[in-house]
Amino acid sequence: MPIDVPPSPPPAEVRPLRERCIAAAAQHYRAHPDLIRALIRTEGGATGMVRRNSNGSYDMGVMQINSIHLPELATYGIGARDLIWNECLNIFIGTWYLQSNILRRSNLWEGIGDYHSRTPSLNVRYQQRVYRALQALWTEKR
Repeated sequence: MPIDVPPSPPPAEVRPLRERCIAAAAQHYRAHPDLIRALIRTEGGATGMVRRNSNGSYDMGVMQINSIHLPELATYGIGARDLIWNECLNIFIGTWYLQSNILRRSNLWEGIGDYHSRTPSLNVRYQQRVYRALQALWTEKR
């Protein structure tokens, strides 16, 4: 029996989970979804991924949330396993962390850089990486 092709594209709700999570986190934290996408691209993480850092900490999941945040997140019942395997939760926590850094600073780009490091040289380098990721996203959308 042949398989019929649907007569119209599937509804928007069928978007991939990651895109739905990005949209929801962007709306909840009042962040631009492309900024979230740029951070995901810059971090190069993935669900299930853990990267060890030279300082003994480790980064987890799609937005590479650093383990230094685990004590604070534990007060909300969130542990490392949640950040590593729950992609949507990881995106929400990463977006919350991003927005809290931006709101703490008087400069948008310094707040973005703080997502990676508060060390000035590392902060500026990260800002540049995110900016390039944003440019690439916008070029792809054209």
